[in-house]
Amino acid sequence: MADGSKPSSSERLAEVLGEIDVDELEEAIKAGMETVKKADGFHESVDGPDDETKYILHKDRLPSNRYHELARTITKAVLDVSPREVATVGVQGIDDFLRNRNEEAVKTLLEGGVSYVESEYNDGTIEGQCVATPDVVEAVLSLYIPGLIHTYFLDGEGEAIAARFDDTLQYYWLSEAAYRQLGERLKPDLFSAVITLEELEQIIERTQA
Repeated sequence: MADGSKPSSSERLAEVLGEIDVDELEEAIKAGMETVKKADGFHESVDGPDDETKYILHKDRLPSNRYHELARTITKAVLDVSPREVATVGVQGIDDFLRNRNEEAVKTLLEGGVSYVESEYNDGTIEGQCVATPDVVEAVLSLYIPGLIHTYFLDGEGEAIAARFDDTLQYYWLSEAAYRQLGERLKPDLFSAVITLEELEQIIERTQA
């Protein structure tokens, strides 16, 4: 300001808006919308069998803030107790993040058939499906970190055993017998975090009451 006074909030807003490249802003919005659309597609296309119960990992019940590490431990246990064999693995994650975590694991996925997709908005993504060999499953589990946006483990019929959406949502599909086995395999403080969606809704309702 010429008189040395501080600009008003409206003047500051106008100044900021004047500095924004409209084309860049439009491209950023398009990129965000595309990401949301892709995430919704994953949610809609991945589901388990009707005769099994769908469980969710409730973050607030975990014994520590090591969420991704604990999610990896629980997911591995779910895959072990499920009577259904994993046939296909799907992933989508930020290439740079995943390579920094375990470059050999990313290499395993690429050699297995997952693709590297270039992007002008980040360093590219690793995404696609491949056959779930033991090495591939181990590679995916080793990449349970922020940046692994989606991953899913499907049986031979294309039905999910476990899935990860939007970086921090873990879903599992288990029969009653397999769920009991999971309880025997996990420590109580981990097992108590694997709950049904109905249980989660009840917890939310009690919290809001």
